[in-house]
Amino acid sequence: MFKKKLLKILLTAVCLAAVAGAVMGIRHLNASRSGEISLYAAAEAFIPNEALTMIEGTGLQLADENDQLQLWVNLDDGNIQVVNKANGSVWRSAPTDEEMALEKSNKLWTNNLRAPIMFTYVQEASAANTKYSNTLTEEARVTVYRLDRGVRVYFELQVHKVTFAYEACLEGGSLSVSIPSALVSDPGEVYKTSSSGRVSLDKDASCVMAEFFLFPNLGATRSDMGIEGALLVPDGTGALISFQSRKFVNSQYVASIYGTDMALANGFDSTLRSEMEKSQVAFPAFGVIREGSTLLAVLDAGETQASVVASRAGVQTGFNTVSARFNYRMKYKVITNSSTGDGYLNYTRFTVQEPRKIKYLFGTGDWTDMAAQYRDFLQEKYALTPLSAEEEPALQLNLVGGDIESGMLGDTFIPMTTFDQAGKILTWLKENGVGAMDVAYSGWAKRGESVEYPDRFPAAGPLGGNAGLKAFSEKARELGARVYLRDNHLRLQRSNGLSVGRNTVHSIQGYPLFNGAFANSAFMASSYEKSEKQYQDLGVSGLQEEGAGALLMTDYAQDAALSRQDVMNAQRELLAEMVRSFGSVRLSSGNAYTLMNGVTLTRLPSFSYLTMLDEQIPFYPLALHGLVEYLGGDYMDFYEQRSQLLRAIALGGSVSFTFSWEDTEKLAYSDTAAYYSTAFALWREDALAVWQEMLPYLRATKGQKIVGFETLKPGVTETAYENGVRVLVNNTDEAYSGASVALAARSFCLLEGR
Repeated sequence: MFKKKLLKILLTAVCLAAVAGAVMGIRHLNASRSGEISLYAAAEAFIPNEALTMIEGTGLQLADENDQLQLWVNLDDGNIQVVNKANGSVWRSAPTDEEMALEKSNKLWTNNLRAPIMFTYVQEASAANTKYSNTLTEEARVTVYRLDRGVRVYFELQVHKVTFAYEACLEGGSLSVSIPSALVSDPGEVYKTSSSGRVSLDKDASCVMAEFFLFPNLGATRSDMGIEGALLVPDGTGALISFQSRKFVNSQYVASIYGTDMALANGFDSTLRSEMEKSQVAFPAFGVIREGSTLLAVLDAGETQASVVASRAGVQTGFNTVSARFNYRMKYKVITNSSTGDGYLNYTRFTVQEPRKIKYLFGTGDWTDMAAQYRDFLQEKYALTPLSAEEEPALQLNLVGGDIESGMLGDTFIPMTTFDQAGKILTWLKENGVGAMDVAYSGWAKRGESVEYPDRFPAAGPLGGNAGLKAFSEKARELGARVYLRDNHLRLQRSNGLSVGRNTVHSIQGYPLFNGAFANSAFMASSYEKSEKQYQDLGVSGLQEEGAGALLMTDYAQDAALSRQDVMNAQRELLAEMVRSFGSVRLSSGNAYTLMNGVTLTRLPSFSYLTMLDEQIPFYPLALHGLVEYLGGDYMDFYEQRSQLLRAIALGGSVSFTFSWEDTEKLAYSDTAAYYSTAFALWREDALAVWQEMLPYLRATKGQKIVGFETLKPGVTETAYENGVRVLVNNTDEAYSGASVALAARSFCLLEGR
């Protein structure tokens, strides 16, 4: 429901922008591009090559070693090999000669396979189609330098005069690789002057780099050599691409981390809709599973300008590959006619100059072991404290306040659940045995669900106003419930009291994105600061934030441009401030950069259901359980309620229930609200029965790490927790029996030990 509502809101904003903002948009279109946007002023710490000692020799040399791993670097071409001492497995950034003997690709792609660096480029910034190249084709001169820890490998490409470098060292059971942005460069557009004085583009010398790959073939495996295994990609909660699948596939898996940067989209053609419909990657990790050995790659820096690219054998080459692709320049469409959407593609003059780091974690086992590695990574990176196993699980409620219905004679407010009626809902639940409750209240503000942000206060008068909301908060606390107000500090729908030019996110083409529909980071922070005391005066327990953490856009404002990484950091700081204010915050997004103590994720990432994916897996939930609270979705929004409830249980999550006091039909002609069936009187008995069924499972698994997940047969799974509890789920229409357990169709049970 959230994604559909978001798409509706954005498309509406696009239409408004196309009509009301077309003149302003075209006026700013190219004028703002004449100057250089400063997005990357802060450079990372850097030691120049001249200050380092060069390593002499040829071929493979041992570059670093500890009690778990060995790192070897080829001084001739810059490729690496990592040896896992636990089982002797060797992970190479380039295939072996034996594997390459089976390859039928052309010379460019055989070089792409053998090279540690691959990149795409155009010869002029306005060219539409990119070309591939690599360090071997470019006859790179490779120099390896000794660092205090590990090595730096520096490439000087002789054909197109591109430079590149990476630094690598071992850290326990992982390989840490960083890319010094100061050593990544290209010549850009190069111009020449003829004897007559005519200036023209020198296409032979020009190289406008668009994207680059570091170790694109680390762990590459051929399917025709009988090797069992799979690629792990971050689609939804995780997905596998099997080496031995017989499925016909003719395309790669390509997904932008944390979703599409909407600042690159435009509202004059189909770009927005197509980008919004792409899969959203919530966590920056991918990997390879190969016959009992595992390689998990986690992007530890630079992930906001990166994508995950996976290719099954036979699609691009004869190898199964997965890697990160980093943006070096931004590609966007310059609009020349706003009425038709005509224009041309262009690459930015500026380049992405920010820290980039990949951590490769080596292990044994399968994807569940990789999930445990990722859990340890997240716990350390975000200082996550394990959740208490003693706290009583809370029933998760969403209450619908009200909305506006526009009419010929004016607007009418439709009250769906007044604050007094909300108290009656909680009282009934308490009297019928429900203990702790978390309540997210939507449509509470001025104009209800059609609130014109940032004009949210006071609370809607027809619901009881500020006094009624404060009284409800006090009553909820007496009943053992916490009240969270659903709010959005990113979305803007009213210009009164703000400057569209100064307070909103700007697109790459220089005008307020979607006519000023999104607040910039500074305005989000100030808006929350101004509202914080009013939230506290209402006595609520916190917010359910719908904006910050859900969408991540570069801000191309001329006077205060922020990179996507800067915006990510600003959103995270805003969420941290909410946690400092109230102790907790609920989020409608599961993006990994929002993880922190006190956060509850109200939904998990959704799958794209792309045909190249062979199996959906709960990789992300396995990494989160016991560290971060998360829900598997809203029961009232499920299209197959029993099946989706069981899936949430198999993934270790709870579910929420959405209620209104009045019948949902009253919202049939409302401006914004989009609900199906929410009447409390209609659903309360069913919801109570579901909650009572779930409660023993939630109590047994709360605060526990998931240590195993197994598919016993299609539709039947077993989730194992660190305290010995196992949850067996039969999500099929037939009874299941096995290992002394009989389980009815569409049911689950708790088991102790093995």
